[in-house]
Amino acid sequence: MEFDRLEAAWRSPANTLDARAQAYLMEEVMKSLKARRRGEILLFAIPMIAMSIFTAIAVRAIAQGRLDPAREWGALVMLGVCWLVLGAILVAGVLLRHRRSQDQGSMRDTLAAMLSANRRARTNMKVFLVMLPVFLVPMLFSVTQLHQVGKATERDAWQMLLVFGLALGASVTWNTARYFGVMKPEQRRLEALLKEYE
Repeated sequence: MEFDRLEAAWRSPANTLDARAQAYLMEEVMKSLKARRRGEILLFAIPMIAMSIFTAIAVRAIAQGRLDPAREWGALVMLGVCWLVLGAILVAGVLLRHRRSQDQGSMRDTLAAMLSANRRARTNMKVFLVMLPVFLVPMLFSVTQLHQVGKATERDAWQMLLVFGLALGASVTWNTARYFGVMKPEQRRLEALLKEYE
């Protein structure tokens, strides 16, 4: 989102733009909104596809007798928690979706839609951070169970924990940095612009 250009146009003495300039500015803002929506859909589709593949693999392993749910339930719980997080993100996105007024072309409505998209993204990050401790417990159980049933050596188990730990640490670092470095400043700027508009 090119906030510097938007704010410069918003706060400039020539803010009483003619119809052509207003249409251009609105078109630029709408392009940014559409690009953000495409990015959100892609970022949601990637884990959804991955989780569908993992679920299909787990169902096939159970059907072929390679996975005993009574002895290796940790992996299934871990899979369930991942689906729960995706479901919570989907529900939060639907509940927080901006309901457009009849005047869909106004700058105020566009800024409100941008703020709503920002709110959804921040909520998704909060859902991820809240569910992280819930995910860690079945992850530890599943690695332990793999070792106990002889599907992983002790070395394999430690390597799995190391890889999971690095991946989760990188994910937490990324989400936290994006939350405080991108989403919160964007929220404050959008709220300030809306306040000035009103």
